[in-house]
Amino acid sequence: MKVVMGNKLRVAVAGGVAAMVAAGGFAVLNMGAADAQTTSTTATPARSQLLTVAEVRKADPAHKWSIQVDKGILPKTYCGPASTEGRHVSSRMARGYTDDVAAWGAQYVSHYANAATARAAYNSVIATLKTCTYSKPSPTHARKITENRVVKGASGDLTQVIRWYDYPKPSDPGSEAGGFPYAVTLKGTNVSVLAFREMGPGVAAPNFDKLARAAAVKLPR
Repeated sequence: MKVVMGNKLRVAVAGGVAAMVAAGGFAVLNMGAADAQTTSTTATPARSQLLTVAEVRKADPAHKWSIQVDKGILPKTYCGPASTEGRHVSSRMARGYTDDVAAWGAQYVSHYANAATARAAYNSVIATLKTCTYSKPSPTHARKITENRVVKGASGDLTQVIRWYDYPKPSDPGSEAGGFPYAVTLKGTNVSVLAFREMGPGVAAPNFDKLARAAAVKLPR
């Protein structure tokens, strides 16, 4: 298990979409002033709080999820690093998932010193996702939010799902669309973000809700 502290990590962005396959390790990232990240490590959270690829496959069997990535860099997502955590992170971890063909996803869990700081982080992630100015669709595509709703949980959590959808303009009807669902969960001093992407509409809403609930249940109160 690789530990990274204080390094500046960068992920190349192609076509306006950040690579999301590699994820994992307990890490502290210094993303630079532009990303407004303030980081320090005070504890190492348990990786049992992260969804496994078997759990992802169970919730969304149609997409043949088969690979779990627990080593390598912690990638930026479609909506950038501020869409996965807020300021003043005490500790963080992530795990990636893929079918090794056309579907990718990751879960990011960040821990904070107190409930107020966690709530502020949750609010800032939601605000970032609602604007998503980190990347722009290609000139042949347009973008819209197709979901913005709360998922009811039974484990003391608050979860919001926001889904971006990049679709081809009439001038380029043959281009592939892309679905980018996020589920952001606040539970105690923890914030979990599921950030998935796929060619086409993406993971169906009922299946993504199953993933969001499964992720929330694994977080400590």
